Parts: sequence; C-alpha cells; structure tokens
Amino acid sequence: MIAPQFQKGKSKVFEKSYKFQDVAIQQKKCIVNSRSEVDIESEVIRGIKLSIPIISSNMVDVTNSNLAIKLYKLGGLGILHRGFPNEDDYVSEVQEITKKIPIVAVSIGVGANDCFLLNKLIKEGSNLICIDVAHAYSNKTLEVCKHIKNLYPNIKIIVGNTINPDAIEFFNDYVDAIKIGCATGSACETRNTSGCYKPQFSAVYDMKMKAEKYGMPLISDGGIREPADFSKSIGAGASSAMGGYIFARCPESAAETIEIDGVQKKIMRGMASRSIQEKWKGKVSNSCPEGKTTFLDIGEPLVNLIQRYSGALRSGISYAGFNNVNDFRKNCEFILI
Repeated sequence: MIAPQFQKGKSKVFEKSYKFQDVAIQQKKCIVNSRSEVDIESEVIRGIKLSIPIISSNMVDVTNSNLAIKLYKLGGLGILHRGFPNEDDYVSEVQEITKKIPIVAVSIGVGANDCFLLNKLIKEGSNLICIDVAHAYSNKTLEVCKHIKNLYPNIKIIVGNTINPDAIEFFNDYVDAIKIGCATGSACETRNTSGCYKPQFSAVYDMKMKAEKYGMPLISDGGIREPADFSKSIGAGASSAMGGYIFARCPESAAETIEIDGVQKKIMRGMASRSIQEKWKGKVSNSCPEGKTTFLDIGEPLVNLIQRYSGALRSGISYAGFNNVNDFRKNCEFILI
C-alpha cells in the first residue's frame, strides 16, 4: 500500500519495503541438466572470490579462529569480531588464522585506539579489514577508510552497515565491499530503540542499481533464517550473504554451550546487548542496549550447513532460469506473495 507522508505542508509518497518472506523467486525455464552444474562462485569483495558466497557474522558468539578456518576450507569466509576484552586475545586469534588460511579477516571500529589496533593486526597478518559500525554512513567512517587505504593500499576493506543507496558512491573510492542491513538480525534490537529499520529484501534490492553502476559488491547482513533467504538475498542483488543465527547454532561456533532444563543450548548475544557491551567495554554504549540475548537449539555441523545452503542456492538459481550466480544476481525476477 502506498501511503502519504506529510511534512511542512508537503507530501511525499513512499513505497512499502519487503522481507524475504514477502517475496518468491519467479520460475523460468530451466537451462541446466543438473543443479550440480550451477556455478555459485562469486566476487564477494573486489578482487576476492569465494566458491560459496556465504560469510559468518563478526559477532562474539559466532566467529572465532576455529570457525573462520573451517568455513574458509569449505568455501566460505569468517570475519573475526572486535569484542575482545583485551588485545592479546585478539592477536592470538589472528595468529591462529594466519598459520592456516590466506584470508585473515578482522573487525575494527572508528575510535582513536582502533588505529593502533589496526597496525598490530596487520603486522600479524590481517589482510581484510571490516570497519564495523552499526551506522556506518558517516564522515568519520569514511575518514577511517581513507586512512587505511592510504597507509595500506593492498588491504581490502569492508564497511558496514548501511541501508542507504547513496552510501555506495560515498564510499566507492575507499572500500571493496559494503555490508547492507539494519535491525534485521535475530539478536538485534535497533528497530525497537532507534526506530530505524528496513526489511532485508528491500534493503538489498534498493541498493542493486547503484551497486551495479559502481561495481560494488554488497554483503547482505541480516535476516537469514533458512536456505531460501540466502538464495533470495543473492537474487536481490547481493554478492554474498552474512549469517549470524545460522552459524551460531553450529557446534563449531564461538557461542558458549549451556544447559537449560536438561537441554543443551547455544547462547547468542547481539553485539550491542548489555551482556556483550559490559564485558567488552565495561558499559553500555549510549546507555541504551540495542541487542538482546537468545538461547538457540544446537544445529547441524558446519559442513552440513554449508552443503545444504550451497545446494539451496544452486536450486534457486536453476528455478530462476540461470546457470551461474552472476546472471542470477543481476536478472532474477521476483513475485510478491
């Protein structure tokens, strides 16, 4: 439904936004003999391709060195979080990854101390930096990106998060991928605190045209609850999708295993939750937690999850009438449910 917005005597018409559950892939004639023929390799970051375009979230209860190493060997990518109480623990995790895989992805913020941390992480072998800011579309974030590219031109940079298409042009000269999403994660409370929110399908889809114009890979971050959501996020225009909930449930995740009423559970906390903020920073930023704590049933092993999700993407691509992820991302058609 189209609704009017009244502002100082003027009205503006704005369109409805959609969740993954609101849309379905339009079936087209199948052009492959077998779904195994579908090529899902994707350039997820400028100059970096993955055989499976899936990334584990840079959250305390999701990605540690163990998950990052195993996920990379399966074809995906894991990004270390920045919620370490001390730098020595962070460096130790980076060293562990450096010994075993070639892409060492880490996260930093935009504070003064993060610049010193950055130098240390790069010295230890980090070569992919995620500028991890919930509201990344800002001059301060851009200055940090410029600083890193000027000092380390060969280092790849991801910036996020944003849901504004104008951010693509804003960051284009200094970053290699942008994380898209606001308040759609299962442990996120931003929608209920700040009031800023956009359903994930539309968040990605509305970035598609500018992303194509500038050759900017989009990472869909949030809203992945099942394999179909993964397929739809790529079809909407993302070069890859980031998952938190789905990876946190894996036995290999960084999430602590606890017992509740005799049942083993994984604990998952939003990075802006009170629990994470107080342990990490000693206080809650802005005195307003924007994350929550959830208890998850333990899911399947990582290798099974990756097989299932990669199979689902191949299936979605074949239903849409394509045989590779790039054509699917650019031309997939959807219907409203």
